[in-house]
Amino acid sequence: MDHPSASLQEVDNPREVVAKIEQKALRLSALLRDLDNHPIPLDSRLREELEAVLDQLGCRIAATRALQQQGAGAALV
Repeated sequence: MDHPSASLQEVDNPREVVAKIEQKALRLSALLRDLDNHPIPLDSRLREELEAVLDQLGCRIAATRALQQQGAGAALV
């Protein structure tokens, strides 16, 4: 499996980067929905780790969207 940043470095257009991130987020969302529909027992420590990862992901998505909006605003100036 390729390192995630390696595939993003190949893309020059910021919109393409955001599109790739959105695609990966959709795949993650589908995986989480599948876990919701077919729950498996998880160790509490593992559950806490997964929640931390999801929190980090949410922060990164918010930061990416802010950068995209900032870039769009700069393009208008």
